[in-house]
Amino acid sequence: MDSDQALFSEYYAAAQSLKSPWTRLASTYGCIMVVLSKKTLTIKPHWFAKWLINLLALDLSQKIPITNIKCVTKMGMWFGYGKVELQFVTIHGENQRILLYLKKYQEFVNKTKDAMN
Repeated sequence: MDSDQALFSEYYAAAQSLKSPWTRLASTYGCIMVVLSKKTLTIKPHWFAKWLINLLALDLSQKIPITNIKCVTKMGMWFGYGKVELQFVTIHGENQRILLYLKKYQEFVNKTKDAMN
């Protein structure tokens, strides 16, 4: 298998950065793409929301090496989405947490944990 091949993808997820009180206020329902490969986890907004998410500095464009992921935890359900807390170290060495809201949340948790091992 190619190491860059997607192990998991969900294209209409939601996310919330827990970096600051400002970023916790944002709602990104259906605007976030999540793609997991053996080497990286990519979280980024769709083209139609990217300019606004970047303008508001919501910290939701992340390319995270799998080795930088510290923990993936299921946090319950929210309007039909599974809420998952992702803890990781950014490429700048900062500890970060993001909440992901995914339809296929259990698959994401399982495949992320597998990729981490």
